[in-house]
Amino acid sequence: MNLRKLVIFSIAVILFSSSFPFKSNVSAAENPSTDTSSAIKDWELIWSDEFNGNDINMENWSYDVPTNGRYNGEIQSYTENNAFVKEGSLILEAREEDITEADGKTYNYSSAKLISKGKQKWTYGKVEVKAKMPSGQGIWPAIWMMPEDEPFYGTWPVSGEIDIMELLGHEPDTIHGTIHFGKPHQQRQGHYYLPEGQSFADDYHIYSIEWEPGEIRWYVDGHLYHTANDWFNKSDSNADDYTYPAPFDQDFFLIMNISVGGGWPGNPDETTVFPQQMAVDYVKVYQKDEYPEREKPISEDNDDVRAPLEDGNYVYNGGFDISDPEVGGIEGVEYSDYWTFSKDGGATANLVPTDGVMDVKIQSGGNVEHGVQLLQAPIHLIKGAKYKASFRAKAENERPVKVKIGADGDRSWKDYAGQDPFTLTTSWQDYSFEFTMNDETDVKARYEFNMGLNDGDISLDDVRLEKIQDAPPVDPSKIVRDPLPTGNYIYNGTFDQGTERMGFWEFRTDESADATRYIGSAVNERRFEALITNGGNNKNSVQLAQNGFSLENGKPYQLTFEASTEAEREIQVAITNSKSEIIHEEIINLTSETEEYTLDFINDAETDNQSELQFNIGGNSNDVYIDNVFMKRLPLEQVEGNLVKNGIFDGLANWRAEAYNPGKATFAVNEDGQAKAAITDIGTADWNIQLFQHGINIEQDATYEVSFDAKSTVDRPLRVQLQHNGEEDNNWTGYFDQVVDLTDTLQTFTYTFKMTEPTDPSAKYGFALGKDADGLTPAEIQDVFIDNVVIKKVEDNSNPENPPGTDEPDTDEPGTDEPGTDEPGTDEPGTDEPGTDEPGTDEPGTDEPGTDEPGTDEPGTDEPGTDEPGTDEPGTDEPGTDEPGTDEPGTNEPNTKDPEVKQGENSGDKQRLPDTATNIFNLLALGLLVVMFGSVLVIIARRKKSF
Repeated sequence: MNLRKLVIFSIAVILFSSSFPFKSNVSAAENPSTDTSSAIKDWELIWSDEFNGNDINMENWSYDVPTNGRYNGEIQSYTENNAFVKEGSLILEAREEDITEADGKTYNYSSAKLISKGKQKWTYGKVEVKAKMPSGQGIWPAIWMMPEDEPFYGTWPVSGEIDIMELLGHEPDTIHGTIHFGKPHQQRQGHYYLPEGQSFADDYHIYSIEWEPGEIRWYVDGHLYHTANDWFNKSDSNADDYTYPAPFDQDFFLIMNISVGGGWPGNPDETTVFPQQMAVDYVKVYQKDEYPEREKPISEDNDDVRAPLEDGNYVYNGGFDISDPEVGGIEGVEYSDYWTFSKDGGATANLVPTDGVMDVKIQSGGNVEHGVQLLQAPIHLIKGAKYKASFRAKAENERPVKVKIGADGDRSWKDYAGQDPFTLTTSWQDYSFEFTMNDETDVKARYEFNMGLNDGDISLDDVRLEKIQDAPPVDPSKIVRDPLPTGNYIYNGTFDQGTERMGFWEFRTDESADATRYIGSAVNERRFEALITNGGNNKNSVQLAQNGFSLENGKPYQLTFEASTEAEREIQVAITNSKSEIIHEEIINLTSETEEYTLDFINDAETDNQSELQFNIGGNSNDVYIDNVFMKRLPLEQVEGNLVKNGIFDGLANWRAEAYNPGKATFAVNEDGQAKAAITDIGTADWNIQLFQHGINIEQDATYEVSFDAKSTVDRPLRVQLQHNGEEDNNWTGYFDQVVDLTDTLQTFTYTFKMTEPTDPSAKYGFALGKDADGLTPAEIQDVFIDNVVIKKVEDNSNPENPPGTDEPDTDEPGTDEPGTDEPGTDEPGTDEPGTDEPGTDEPGTDEPGTDEPGTDEPGTDEPGTDEPGTDEPGTDEPGTDEPGTDEPGTNEPNTKDPEVKQGENSGDKQRLPDTATNIFNLLALGLLVVMFGSVLVIIARRKKSF
């Protein structure tokens, strides 16, 4: 009987233990101790994908296109075959294999990239991904987020980017978490390290962010390792920053990929083992019912203005003879207090102080002007004041040096002094120059010696900057507030800038009224709302007003705005001058439907720089809603028959002005009524800087005359193109393409061409102002001016054998150089070869730590997310720092309707039994069985022996 019981018990133990898997490798399910989701407080699961099926759920994910991700020197081709579901995990696999793409180019590695764009998107929340990483030289996995509607705030980096995690395969114990933002580009980054000897490729870990208004926190396995809350966002078309926490207050989508190669990780080598996999156990998104509201941290950078020394010198330690341990200078260099030294563009150099002289020993000057740079900041420059800069210097051999007194990245590295390079000789000489600070006061300007592009050593001494003339007193009535680049005289007409989104506006109530204002934080709630309890006695008892803009005598203006009310009512719109005299006023009847209203008026009063716009909404207790306020000066008489709108540049209305990374430029209309492109970095391709417009109706077989005036502060080529607008279909067929040579003299260029392609009712016409294909565009700071742009249909007098865009310009006009030979449309975004860095297409986080400087960016050299927080020099976005899948020209994907989130399909209604057994348990159970069977055999043997 006892033997029978033992046998039955043994069989039960065997059956029980067999229900648990016996595995030699640790999986995500076998490492539950790292799962912190159960400890989440106040977070509610709203979406997940646990990859439980046999296939990838394409309601959640899309495959990104192969070319969208080779902008940092990566060498993979993304395919749909490299992503699949296996044993409850999503597998992204990088392989060593030849892939030939549609353009005939072959790549030696394949990989996968999944995006949730157009399918799953979120504003705020906890995003949690449980995954096991690949490793190896040249392997670069990332889980990151980009804006669903990137152009809403502007193209990358203005749009923002959130890198939940990045890993370099040769550093498998380190995770990087980063945000990118701003123009010029900045980033905030943190790092998480495993204990020595461990790797993120050994096991599954949970990578997460907690994203709330005004703060983002990064975690690995529930351990907080980085917090970011200090960022900004500004558009060139606005007068102020977008209200914090823009740009991280909009919908973002998720991206998961493995890149192969690139500037940051380097390419694979003989040590790299393929295939390499990122295994994703799940993706979960949580949100809260309510989020805390945080104010933007107050920067103290401008609080302490550094005064000049007693002798008037704004440069401290200009004689290189101070070495105070409490001050600090360049690490390892004596007598360098207050100075900063940097190298870029492949430069190698070092500093050697000798008897009160700073010797700059240059082994290689690199390939950029600031490749070797010695600078001092902060320097306090006052608007309107006049300064004198001086220094003593000599060189090993005669060579140039660029001395720049200018801004840091917060002001796009502007050169305030505009001094041409000096030519140094082999003997000591004194150098000096004077300049007036015409820009706004800068309390943190920089005094720079830029010594790159040349290998000759330089010696410096006695560096000085003195104010030689105070700024003249300013009559406030003489200050003219320029209209925005869009031509709008009203600042923040969209109610999304400044403190509480009320920048430049005043909300006023008198003692008879009771009303409050409200502007929502959500993207679709940003309008001004007057919530009126008591409208008071008069129309101006409740008032929304903006003053400080200039209206010229005798000039026509137009005001447009959108408005509605909770119930039908009247409001009064008035424009007054600084004497409170009414220039124009109208009564507007509002309804509950939002409508656009237009008021035309002429300023019959004298020119006034303190004009005021008033929305007088008192005298009635119905709420009023106002948005999109725009006041412009009405255009001058345009050329009859011109297909180009506003070709005389009465403002920049109807034109789009873009500077795609790495190009840098600002656009405005000068006092002569010419479009002015102020270019600080020509980028790497002509399309990096563009001035253009869409909607040109070009008819097949018709002949057209194209003409425009142009000049430049430097001799350079300018490309003008008429082509199909490929932003929707990636078709950039060219109709007309010319390159002209500009000088500092305004020239008129005139061409004719015949439209041989099918009729295009909405063609793109514009000027490409970046670096030309032949490298003839000078890299220096420059201004280009364009005016009187005309396209008119004419009678066909051209040679039918000449293809479009190849006719000689009219010889009676100046500027009759041979047109360029570039093929039409060959440099447009969306058609570049891999690695040519289009806007909005780079992989996450690509800046090299401490090396960012304006104008140094080489295609594909940006390093992802390696800057320490606060050390990234903005304005340094290299080609290859724009982000993939983010609405770039020529690569937009159609927007599809967001699928309804069904909790039962993706977020947990389907449950499975937990794998609770471990290898130890299995071994113990097996050992128990062995002991029990041994006991049984002993008993049987003894019984047999007893017989």
